[in-house]
Amino acid sequence: MISFSSPILSESWKNSNMLLLSLIAPPENLSPEYFCSLLNQYGPVHQVKILNKSLMDYKVLVEMETHEAAKSAKSFLDQLSSNFIKCQYYQDEKPLLSGSYNNCSLDLINDSTLSTQRCRHSTSLNDIVQEDDKHLSSIRSILSSQRIINSSSIMQPTITLCLNGIKGKNLDAQKLYNIFSNFGNIDKILLIKLKNFALIKYLKEEYSIFVFQNCQKLQFFDSVVSISFVAEDAIDQLKSLDTLYNEQDYYVGSQETDRFNSNNKMNLLPPSQVLHISNLKKVSSNAETMWDAFSEFGVVEAVKVLNTQFKFMCLVKMETLQQALEVMAQMHNEEIDNRNVQISFTKAKI
Repeated sequence: MISFSSPILSESWKNSNMLLLSLIAPPENLSPEYFCSLLNQYGPVHQVKILNKSLMDYKVLVEMETHEAAKSAKSFLDQLSSNFIKCQYYQDEKPLLSGSYNNCSLDLINDSTLSTQRCRHSTSLNDIVQEDDKHLSSIRSILSSQRIINSSSIMQPTITLCLNGIKGKNLDAQKLYNIFSNFGNIDKILLIKLKNFALIKYLKEEYSIFVFQNCQKLQFFDSVVSISFVAEDAIDQLKSLDTLYNEQDYYVGSQETDRFNSNNKMNLLPPSQVLHISNLKKVSSNAETMWDAFSEFGVVEAVKVLNTQFKFMCLVKMETLQQALEVMAQMHNEEIDNRNVQISFTKAKI
């Protein structure tokens, strides 16, 4: 069992204009410019220093010009998933340099004018990670007088995404695959329920970019998902930490399970309330059967039968997108009248 001991901060620390950010599975190309651009909208950023870089322990110190700016920036960061990025006030108090403060130790990193607060874990994730992944990076900083760069130009796409905010006791990697394989062929999925995030590695960057652009803030089960790019090898680095996930939380795609033929041009469609149901038997391709099959996941608003001489298909419209996503997660490739049905998103209207 992994537990975390948060520091107990004094009231004076809560008035600090400095923030300590801890990130899980960040992109490799994050820079001080990115954090400065991200938080500058909440007030002037005096400086940003990256203290530590590793997949499970990436720490950044941000100094805002005022406490009010720091408070606004922290409020924004706290609205992001608390498991992907943690934000706390930080104060550089010289009397504490030689000792410890409650559950936190203070270390000097390459700069005698800067102390870093590194929280102790009763069982630390960093104790599990390889030692060579724990080295300290050289400190880089950016002053507020420097030009602010648009954050979208700094966050470079990769083929691997972090879906943050994943919740739901019935969720597993297969259900995530059922949803997100609609947007391109997937190499691997790793779900870390303990930290409420999942990593999805696509075969092509164009797929991950499509998901990043079209699937932010999706709601399904108990999840409200925010999506970011992470290091391409993030799954491979975390895969060995098998105490963090169960067997059903790791999924590897194959040509047999790919939705798209890689030799054909792919038409990627965003999530929709209307679902296309195919590979039906003739006896199943009717409104009554569709209503019975999908009403347990929510309100079925409409059904349209699309039968031809040799193919039997239907369109089903759910009341909400959240219900449609849960149908996709649980019913894609499941049996209706002893045949595995295929479910996909569609731009068709009913």
